[in-house]
Amino acid sequence: MPTNNRRYKQSDLDIRLVELKSLALNILATEPKNTDALNSLGLVSVQLKIFDEAIGFFEQALNITPNRQDYINNLIQALELSSKNMCDLGCLPASIQMLEKALLLGPNNVILKCRLAFVLGLSNRNEEALVASEQALSLDPKIVEAYEAQGLALFNLGRNNLAIKSFKKALECGKPSASAYSHLGLAYRAKGEIKGAVDWFEKAIALDKNYKQAYNNLGAAFLDLNELEQAEVAFENALAVDQEFAEAHFNLSRALLMAENFEAGWKQHEWRWLCSAFPSTWREFPQAMWQGEDLRNKKILVWSEQGIGDEVMFASTLQELAQNSAGVVIECNERLVPIFKRSFKNVSVFARQDPSNPEIKNINADVQIPLASICNFYRKTPENFSSLRRGYLKSDPILTEKIKLRYSSLGNGMKVGISWKSGNPIVGHERSIPIELWYELLALKGCHFISVQYGEPEQDLERVFTATGIRVFHDNLVSPINSAEEWFSQIGALDHVISVDNSTIQVSGSLGIPTWTLLSSTPEWRFGLKRSDHLWHPSVQVYRQKRQGEWGPLMKDVALDFESLIES
Repeated sequence: MPTNNRRYKQSDLDIRLVELKSLALNILATEPKNTDALNSLGLVSVQLKIFDEAIGFFEQALNITPNRQDYINNLIQALELSSKNMCDLGCLPASIQMLEKALLLGPNNVILKCRLAFVLGLSNRNEEALVASEQALSLDPKIVEAYEAQGLALFNLGRNNLAIKSFKKALECGKPSASAYSHLGLAYRAKGEIKGAVDWFEKAIALDKNYKQAYNNLGAAFLDLNELEQAEVAFENALAVDQEFAEAHFNLSRALLMAENFEAGWKQHEWRWLCSAFPSTWREFPQAMWQGEDLRNKKILVWSEQGIGDEVMFASTLQELAQNSAGVVIECNERLVPIFKRSFKNVSVFARQDPSNPEIKNINADVQIPLASICNFYRKTPENFSSLRRGYLKSDPILTEKIKLRYSSLGNGMKVGISWKSGNPIVGHERSIPIELWYELLALKGCHFISVQYGEPEQDLERVFTATGIRVFHDNLVSPINSAEEWFSQIGALDHVISVDNSTIQVSGSLGIPTWTLLSSTPEWRFGLKRSDHLWHPSVQVYRQKRQGEWGPLMKDVALDFESLIES
């Protein structure tokens, strides 16, 4: 019964600490400037983990006796512990404030400098983190923590080669460190050297069998290699260390969904809300969460999440939900409101806003659910996708015809939309295809290519014209950023779309436009591992990169196949 003994001892200690606190307070009642009593209260508060109170007591003692080094040291310790507690709670600005305050008292405290560099890095203040780590190294050129903090800041800034040097220096300065090995793995993974990253993660685990983040990082590297079974094992190992490790649950969902083990994958996907990097926030509505019960006599409130492309894809479940319920209320991105209103029967559509539209309350929905969570009930197996019709969203018919008429002036032949860049801030560079590799496709006769590239493609299109004399049409009258109606109508006016993995294919797929999607060797889970079709969009055909970073062979296949399509 060792656990019970520990609890008894802790309870006994707390009682003694409370007694000491009471005694010190009694002393202060008669001697308000008794610094020993104030200091004792601070020490007791540290033991009780009431750090703000401890800091207050130590500061009072120092105001009375400014030069007592033991009081200064105690205050520094309380500030450092408070900073760590704030960091663990995700209150990074407060954590930094505590450390900066401590450093005013101990400017040459190298451990505090290292800690500050680390928390600044977590706050994405990486240039400042570099300065703090370099200051720590100037105080002690062999301190391992400073090299690790320096490496993390460099890694966050994308300076992977320099980060690797820092992490290796950390290993040279001290005994082997599991965290340094794991961080090295992250840097190698960022460089695309995935097998090297796997080696470093495995070294970290060999040093520390309970290093949950290393298991999680290893699983992510196996996902990069499309080794789904090994990825699952790694994530399960992380969860064996900590069953509440949300990031590992969410990453496990990616592996399971890519393997088309949908029922298990969606359950793990629910952990997304506890991941700090997840892009959406939880919506507060009073209704109970829908658990899959019969909806024939109930209205259900659905609220959107994630990016606009994800909203479009997951909206493929709404018509089924509407058919099986007494009504659906959807709160979505305001740009999608007119499109969803036009496309779905028995669905009331509202723009997402804070606070929510009061009219939603007047509809009296019985239950609620986040949009992607509907998949727990309607997308349990690959067969569940067979009910998807070709094109479940509708563009504005008048605007679409107007754009078609405008494009007819380009001449006879197919009107083909192209998009060659991904705007994803993390992996967009891996999914984008240099415009030069499109030249062979763009030279084909019998069709007209139209840019549907999000953002500002003019510079790339000018390079195409300079190199080939081919003018890819760019429609200045369409602004996808300002108007989803224009965006959907433009794509709805096309005969075909060829695009990398970005939101363009969600729009073209949802409209039922024939689409060829060009995928990197490590695609998202929604494409599966080997499919040439796309479960979510029947009109989409998939082309996959055979070797990481090599787009040339894929683009040759696309040009050859599209030439055959034109001829046929």
